[in-house]
Amino acid sequence: LMDEIKKGQRNIRFYILGVLLAVELLMSFSFLGYVHVEPISITFAYVPVLLAGALLGPAESTAVGAAFGLASMWKAGAGYVSSFDRLFSPLSGYPFGSIMLSVGARMLFGLVVGLLYAAARKPKRAGIWICLVSYFGSVVNSFFVYSALWLFFPETGYTPLNCLSSLTRADNIASSLACVAVVYVCWRVNNSRQWRMFEERFVKARSLGQSERYHTLSLVVIIIATICMAAAVGIYFVNRMQFALEQSGLVLSDANYADLLHLQVQFLIGILSLMTLVIIFLIFNRRYATYMNYEARTDPLTGAMTRRAFFQACKRLMAGLQPAADGATAYFIMLDVDSFKSVNDEHGHPEGDRILSETMDELRDVFSRGVAGRMGGDEFALFLYRPVSREELEAALRLLQERVHHIRLPGGRVTCSVGAFPVPAPMPVEDVYKAADSLLYEAKQRGRDCFVIGGAG
Repeated sequence: LMDEIKKGQRNIRFYILGVLLAVELLMSFSFLGYVHVEPISITFAYVPVLLAGALLGPAESTAVGAAFGLASMWKAGAGYVSSFDRLFSPLSGYPFGSIMLSVGARMLFGLVVGLLYAAARKPKRAGIWICLVSYFGSVVNSFFVYSALWLFFPETGYTPLNCLSSLTRADNIASSLACVAVVYVCWRVNNSRQWRMFEERFVKARSLGQSERYHTLSLVVIIIATICMAAAVGIYFVNRMQFALEQSGLVLSDANYADLLHLQVQFLIGILSLMTLVIIFLIFNRRYATYMNYEARTDPLTGAMTRRAFFQACKRLMAGLQPAADGATAYFIMLDVDSFKSVNDEHGHPEGDRILSETMDELRDVFSRGVAGRMGGDEFALFLYRPVSREELEAALRLLQERVHHIRLPGGRVTCSVGAFPVPAPMPVEDVYKAADSLLYEAKQRGRDCFVIGGAG
């Protein structure tokens, strides 16, 4: 169970990382991410890097920082950018320095803020430290950019100390406070009880057989097809733009055409990022709906199926029932906790609830190859759809009664009565239920704390 929970939590972290990467690209290729202030661009596109550090960890914030840098490098490769902005592109003539300026600096920024957030989460007043790291996030980002300019492009005249010049500017203070609000709210939500409940439900839905299953090969084919179609759309629109301009008497040069194509690629990456956000939202929504459907079909006290859900499951399993050649057969089992009313009267309902829950646990543990449901009160049913011999069933029922006897009850002993009806071939579930219930009644008539197995057929 713990392995499944950890695997589910890693799965959620993967989706959150996907969301942050998509948001990073969306901000980088839209007006949401940048406000241009000479000599460099002041950006809000660093916020997803901070969120990755605050919500996930240094490795994830470094990955989002790499996406931030790659987007900057791509935009700097256009023919229409200024000579200063072109320093961020390997096409500037200094490829190593440009890559370190655009990608390396942002990756270091992501790594450092990830480590700072990891340290900030440890003290008691973690929220205050989270806010401080968030407030100075833009300064840390600027520090690494200016440091890269100082190391690789000293002719620009910038040094790491230039990052301090923005601390007292009103626009920087306002943007830093907005960043603090975004990161702090997301951090609080990520640590809230509601989010923990969502994670538990997500993990539970993932462990259910009802959850969606993705075929890796199909997913790869869809991704490749989407990229190819996006490329086709981009080329088509650039050609249409060129044709429209030529009709107006404007002839595009090869450089103009390349710039239009460059912009169209940015637009398509933004659209693909938006599609990624929608897909992840749909996955989360589907998993949550899967869990809610499971919860509606499950008894909250014992975790067994509700009566209606149990009968529906039995009908599906009954349709696929195959006769066994060696005399083994499926069984429909009814179980009732003996004298349960007196347990509630003498020990209270909480104690009675515990006994019902532990009885169902023992029933499912002994008959792990069957489906179980709560019929109401202290009555349970189990459809053992995998054929067993009568001898195997008797041994399992004796083991079940022994384990029920070991359920703790102050001043007494828990016992149960069982009726088991053989189901050699598909039959109406209602008829099987009535037959097993009659056998249960017979076990009670015999003095309780025993089981009765019906005859063959």
